[in-house]
Amino acid sequence: MKAIKSLLGTLLLLLVFMPTSGTAQDGHYYMATTWKLQVPEDGSNKQLKELLKEFSEKTVFKNEKIISEKVMYHISGADLRDVVVITEYANWNDIEAAKLMETGWPNEEERATFMKTFGKYVVTHSDEIFKEIPELAKK
Repeated sequence: MKAIKSLLGTLLLLLVFMPTSGTAQDGHYYMATTWKLQVPEDGSNKQLKELLKEFSEKTVFKNEKIISEKVMYHISGADLRDVVVITEYANWNDIEAAKLMETGWPNEEERATFMKTFGKYVVTHSDEIFKEIPELAKK
């Protein structure tokens, strides 16, 4: 009887702590992109906002792989050039399948033109991918 209780206890612990794939409990993935942007002499805040809007309209709003996206800008501190974009995906495969630039600009010349225009505003950028810990989320 003691062996059965021990075995059942062990099985229960395994079920509680064993990772399961393909469930909502796994947590979503988040791509965090930080852009340090600066308006060049031959640019304007208006053009920068138009470029950011064009990017969102062509790559994010229509993309079924993207669950949500937040675009935020730095409002306090010495350096106000940061724009942080946090994009939520259901899983790792959706990040790879999103193909943002190819979907937004199927024509390579148009894509290159957009990137060249946007690129004149970019000082630096970084990309990080994070995985959610569902047990620590506020609901």
